[in-house]
Amino acid sequence: MKLQTNLKVKNINMVAQYKKEGGLMAKKKVEKIKFVENTPKVEKIPSVVSFRMVAKVKLCFRECASIVKVAEDTACLVEIASGTKEGNSDSILSLVNLAVTAGQSLLLKIHGDNNKEAFNRISKILGGESEFES
Repeated sequence: MKLQTNLKVKNINMVAQYKKEGGLMAKKKVEKIKFVENTPKVEKIPSVVSFRMVAKVKLCFRECASIVKVAEDTACLVEIASGTKEGNSDSILSLVNLAVTAGQSLLLKIHGDNNKEAFNRISKILGGESEFES
């Protein structure tokens, strides 16, 4: 019988004995171990925000670089779709290749825990406010 790794063990001496024997324990030793609680592993579901927006500026290299920088700063993945084309923040060229012009409708998806901050900053970029002041 193998000891499950996701259980907290109260008796440390028995754990040391368990490790010495290479993971196999006699039945009577298993009965002496008292389990405090069962702690199952919980996978965190990443949050996603999806919204439509109209670009007020043309997406050139400067704006695309700003979007990639926001994605890196917030540890989010930004996906932008325009018509039949799609691009994401992993590749600046995929964003430039969208050829977004002012007044064009976009579908944005932001994956990550800091998606609210990323949304605020990206909406400023698409609204014409640049992160880089000249």
